[in-house]
Amino acid sequence: MDIQLHDCYLNWYEVSVAMHLVGLRHTEAMRKKLQDKHGYTGRDVHDNLYGVLGEMAFAKISNRYFPMTVNTFKEADIGDDWQIRTVGSNKNTNLIVRYADPNEHNYALISITKESGMYKATFKGWIKGKDAKQARFLTDFGYPTRPKVFRVPDSELQRPTYFPF
Repeated sequence: MDIQLHDCYLNWYEVSVAMHLVGLRHTEAMRKKLQDKHGYTGRDVHDNLYGVLGEMAFAKISNRYFPMTVNTFKEADIGDDWQIRTVGSNKNTNLIVRYADPNEHNYALISITKESGMYKATFKGWIKGKDAKQARFLTDFGYPTRPKVFRVPDSELQRPTYFPF
């Protein structure tokens, strides 16, 4: 599929839906007494908002259905095999893939920035899971107590002008 649009703005009503979805995901995690499996201690609701905005933006840019899921964890975020990774809420700007992430899934990187009171999303590129899991990308970000991850720089991503569906 050829993609012409690489970025979009999320309207106030889309952000409203994202806020509601984050609330559902957060309270479900609390209800089920789920703990982060990767030693994360950041701003969970804030970071989760950016994650949902990234999922919404990818769906909007790629003209795909956004399923608004809760409690699906390692299932695809969009379609059958798209995992969306969002940056903009913390210092990392690269796509992250973990050992347990499905090799056959595609991983898209969406960057969220705030411009003039609106959220702008930019589709930076994508990579197949098995291609992301290379030793040269492995890092612990300087946190030896956290599990290592594959940090894929933008320069190694497939450009977002074409991607398989």
